[in-house]
Amino acid sequence: MSIPRPKKITVQFDDDASTVMDFADLTRSLQQEILKQPDFCRSNTEADTGNFVLLKWADGWREVIQIDSGCTGINRYYVITRPEDVGRLSLDTEDGYPELIEIIRKPLDLKSVDFIDSYQISLERSDREGKKIDHFFSLEKGGDALQEAINRFQKAVADEGIDLTELASQPQDQARDTLESIARHMGLVASQRQQDLLDFVTFLVRTEHRRTS
Repeated sequence: MSIPRPKKITVQFDDDASTVMDFADLTRSLQQEILKQPDFCRSNTEADTGNFVLLKWADGWREVIQIDSGCTGINRYYVITRPEDVGRLSLDTEDGYPELIEIIRKPLDLKSVDFIDSYQISLERSDREGKKIDHFFSLEKGGDALQEAINRFQKAVADEGIDLTELASQPQDQARDTLESIARHMGLVASQRQQDLLDFVTFLVRTEHRRTS
């Protein structure tokens, strides 16, 4: 199931006039900023494991980001230094236009990415052009970040004495505090939107509940 996305945006002026724009016509950066706002996010509790990218850094920091179901695999990862470092994770999509995820936190220290398969990331080469440096990384399959997340989830639930049956039956807004507590115990944070984190932990809750019931 695809992430629910805005279709229109309305701006109301102080003289009661208003204007409407297609959300798709906004710049990508503005779209991303709007989608970070809690009031503009909708839960996607039907998401499965293929809708999430798990990121892990060399210092142990872990993030999750929810992506559209049209993404089919990882294409490449590279970092541009100009002069700040900005990472770009490129995902293949069904329509042929790559989906780009910007990595702002320590992009040169990203260690692994999990999406469908798990990949270890290592620097392959760096090319300088004037004041810009392009860093290209190799992606090598290895490890299982999703299973690691499941193991951390199971430990968090056990340590906090959470009743999975009760939690799985609750609407997400009612279970929010518990879901966030599990995420903290797992050492997992949202990459861009808190809603992504809630949806991922909800996915783990329902997956584990089905397995044990």
